[in-house]
Amino acid sequence: MSNTAIRYLTMLRMVPRHPRAITTTELAQRLEDYGYPVTMRSIQRDLEKLSVDFPLMVDESARPFRWSFERDATIDIIPALDLPAALTFELAQAYLKPMLPPRALAHLKPHFDEAHRTLLRERNPLGKWPDRIRVINRGLGGKRPEIDADVLETVTEALLREYQCNLTYQARNWPAPEEIRVHPFGLIFRDPNVYLIGTIDGREGIRQLVLHRATDGELVEEPLERPEDFDLDLYISSGAMGILHSRKPVFLHLRCDKPVLNHLIESPLGFDQVTTDIDENTFEITVTVGDTQDLRWWLTAQAVHCDILEPEWLREEIEETLRSGLKRTEGDK
Repeated sequence: MSNTAIRYLTMLRMVPRHPRAITTTELAQRLEDYGYPVTMRSIQRDLEKLSVDFPLMVDESARPFRWSFERDATIDIIPALDLPAALTFELAQAYLKPMLPPRALAHLKPHFDEAHRTLLRERNPLGKWPDRIRVINRGLGGKRPEIDADVLETVTEALLREYQCNLTYQARNWPAPEEIRVHPFGLIFRDPNVYLIGTIDGREGIRQLVLHRATDGELVEEPLERPEDFDLDLYISSGAMGILHSRKPVFLHLRCDKPVLNHLIESPLGFDQVTTDIDENTFEITVTVGDTQDLRWWLTAQAVHCDILEPEWLREEIEETLRSGLKRTEGDK
């Protein structure tokens, strides 16, 4: 393949989908970074030539011109979408649809449509696979809070480019919305909410911002300040995503009923879980977990199927919770 053809492909991959756009100046700078020094005049001429065969559009209302792909364009740049990739897009759509706002999904719609067409065209058993797959979330299935699409775009771009961002945010315990400067470290999708993990100028500690409580966002093109030792996985495993009662981990020892709690064998509660068969009806686990409110909710819900052997203080706390609930129920009679 000629050097010019490779440059054309490289340039096409740099052009975003409408309403986003890129100027010929930005293209020249990026192409030079890739080892293709080209003048803006040559880029303009190349794009005009490519627009005959590709769904490119240009905004000539300002200088330098701004280029983008049409919003609904299917960009068939080699390699073509094969059957496994098409199936992956179909399943991704099923999983992401309830989690993301419509405008965020709209960016992927052309790819989802092409995936669907590919599966319909192929005479292959995989083509029927999407009809045989459904995504059901655990829990009561309440409606997810709606996230402002502009906020989500701002936050994701800030994360990708490692910039700061401004948000208009209403915390549950704030009397009114506030303008805050955020240093974003990561996003956590925890059904039914999406959390932005980061720090806020003027406030101490790492914060969890629930995205549906933000009503406006603006990218700030200044490098974020992040602790060198921050790791998103370690942050989650520390129990920080639960309501912490203490930062001291809990060594949990449970005796569990079979088969009701067999899923704990397949999906351990922690990295260090040890499972021991006792008899045909019971098994025991030992595991280190975070001292969170989620732990207490789970133990209360499973009280009829497991015994808390250790720690004793936690067993007494759950027993008191159950007694209070029973007392309330009996009081209504």
